[in-house]
This record gives sequence, structure tokens and C-alpha cells, in this order.
Amino acid sequence: MQAIAQQSTIEKSSSLTAIFSIVCSAHFINHFQSAMLGVIYPLMMKELGMSYLAIASLASVYNTLGSILQASYGFVVPYLRRGVILGIGNCLLGVSVFANGFASTFNHFFIARLIGGIGSSPQHPVGSSMLASHFGAGRGRILAFHSTAGQIGGLFAPISAALLVNWLGWRGVFWFIGTLTTVVGLMCFVFRDSLRSAQDQPKSRHVPVGWEAYKTCLKNKNILLVSLVFMAGAAGRGQDINEVYIIPHFVHDFNLDLTRAAFLFSLIQVGSLIGPFVWGWISDRFNRKLVIQASLLMSGVCTLWLAWQETVSAGLFFNLVVYGAAVTSRQTLTQALLADLVGEELFDAAFSLYYFIGFISIPFWTLITGGVMTKYGFGLAFSVISISYLVAMSLLLLLLRMPAKAEASVG
Repeated sequence: MQAIAQQSTIEKSSSLTAIFSIVCSAHFINHFQSAMLGVIYPLMMKELGMSYLAIASLASVYNTLGSILQASYGFVVPYLRRGVILGIGNCLLGVSVFANGFASTFNHFFIARLIGGIGSSPQHPVGSSMLASHFGAGRGRILAFHSTAGQIGGLFAPISAALLVNWLGWRGVFWFIGTLTTVVGLMCFVFRDSLRSAQDQPKSRHVPVGWEAYKTCLKNKNILLVSLVFMAGAAGRGQDINEVYIIPHFVHDFNLDLTRAAFLFSLIQVGSLIGPFVWGWISDRFNRKLVIQASLLMSGVCTLWLAWQETVSAGLFFNLVVYGAAVTSRQTLTQALLADLVGEELFDAAFSLYYFIGFISIPFWTLITGGVMTKYGFGLAFSVISISYLVAMSLLLLLLRMPAKAEASVG
């Protein structure tokens, strides 16, 4: 009996390792292929005659399509395993990235990227719900690792792509990364049994699925509150005000060259690698609601401090690292809280709604910040958005009942 129990423990540990490795690898490559475009675009603009307006239009459509599709996976999961969904998504993304290497016109590139947007869309809701399902007691740390994997992909992509371009050319980079992405997708199929969870088992007729699961989630005040907390904070979701406005602020207001401005921005990225894991670790040990409120308070204070920095100094360096650690933790922490608040049978619908609601405010905050910054400057603009974190913190006051933490083993 003891030997059987040990064998079962080993198999469970191996299964959890496979799940964690594959899902985080997929998140890494997903962010890598998107972040490397900043290096490749100048070469494509010259060869294909692409304009800045064309690139902006493509980015807007790509992000909007992904956000809308993220809301749909609660319908799909009851009929298709999560591992299979991730496999299809990553294979589709890989093929689209590979096809970008053959683009001869902007229209060809546009169509291939839109297909990639469809392929990348399951990563956040499906990957997060899968990890939350398997790693109950340690989901704060595990979801932080998932988030950090994507951050690392975005951090390494520009320099890696610049080196690869010198060896392979921009088309070769697309072919190489497209192949790697497809391999990750195929791994999801190979390990589909390991990626299977209790959620994938046949369900009782009393368990809500499809639209019924969404209606149950929409009636749940806690799910909507947590999603609104994620939505209310202005920065920290990627592709938002940090990426758009901070480097131009350093260049224009501090009179720095692009290289030094990029170095300062990299300090935010360093913080974003450390912060989600530290906050997630703390939230697994203390009241998660209070930990989120503490991180939001720190986000507001750090944003206000950054708003009125006037010189490059050690204080600015510290401010940027702590700012990155605070504002990027909200996603990890609210994911874990969401998983604490709902039953596993609702994970997929709940996470789909969470990401749809949370990401839909990115264009709003980008527009508001740009308008205030244009008329009144960076200081007032970031002072205004510092209030967004206090609003998010206040929303959590409406969350009066906290359930016991999940007791599943982290393996």
C-alpha cells in the first residue's frame, strides 16, 4: 500500500510539473512573439511600405480581437479539454507567426497577425484557470510564476530578436519563433492527459455549463467586484500606459536619449519580475483581500511619487523598481482571489469574464492619460491615475465575505 501511495505521489508531482512547465512556456513564447515586433517593424516598414498608422491600426485590432475572444472560452471548455484548447491556440499562433515571414504586403501581414490574435487568446483565461485548478493552496505563487513567465518573454524579446535578425534576417526570425511556438502547441497535445483536470471530467446535469455558467457568474457580485478591481487600476496589464507614455516622458521631459530612457524603463520591468511573486507568496499566507489592498495602496503612492520626479537619481531608480513591483501584482493577486471565491466548475467562465472586463479599460486609460498629459503634463496625468488604485482598493471594501483558502496541494 505504501509503495502504491508513493507511486501515486510521484505521478501527481510529475503531472503538476508538466502542467506548470507547459502553461508557463506557452505564456513566455506568447509574449515573446508579440514583444519582438518592436525590433522587426522598422525593417518591415522599409521593405513592405508600412506606415505608423498601419501598425497602430493592426495593434488595435489585434488587441481588441484577443480581448473579445477571451470572453468566449467558458463556452468552449465544457466540450473541449483545456490542454487541447491551448494546443490548438499555440499551433494556430505558431503557424501565423511562421506565415508572417512570407508576407509580401501589409494585407498579408495583417491577416496573419489577426489569425495569431485568435491563437493567442486562450492563454490568459484557459492557462490561468488550469493552474488555479491544479495548484489550490499555492495558487498565488503559481499564478505569479505564470505572469512572470510572460514578463520575462517580453523582457528578453527585443534584444534576442535584434541578435536573431543579424543572423537570420527578419523573415528568418518569424520562421524560427513560429516553429518554436508550434512545438509548444504540439507539446500541449502530447501531454493532454497531464493537462486534464477534474474540470474536464463528465459533469453532473446540475453543474452550469455554457451560457448558464456565464449567467451564474454575472449574478455573482464577488466575481464582478474582483474583475472591476482588475479593470479599475490604470497600469500593470501590459500594452498600456506604461509602455506608451513613460519612455517618451523621460526623453522629452528629462532630455534623455532613447538608450538611457529605455534603461530607466527596464527598471520597471525588473520590478515586474519580482513583485508578482513576492506579493503572491504573501497572499498565500495572509488574508488575500488585505494583501491586495496593501498592494493597491503602494501602487497609488508609487505612481504619485513617479508623477513628480524631476531628476535622474537613486530615488528615481528605487521608485521605478517598486512601482513596477506594485502595479503589475494586481493581475496575479486578483486571479488568485477570484479562484478562491468561485467553485472549480465555474473557473473557465469566471476567468473569461475576468479578462474581458479587466482588459476592456486599457484603451480608456490610454486615451485619458494621453489627453491629460498633452494639456497639463506628465505630473498631473499620473497624479490622476494614481487615484485609480485607490478606487480599486475601495471596491474591495464591498467584498465582505471571504471564503477559506483552497486546500489543494501545490505538489
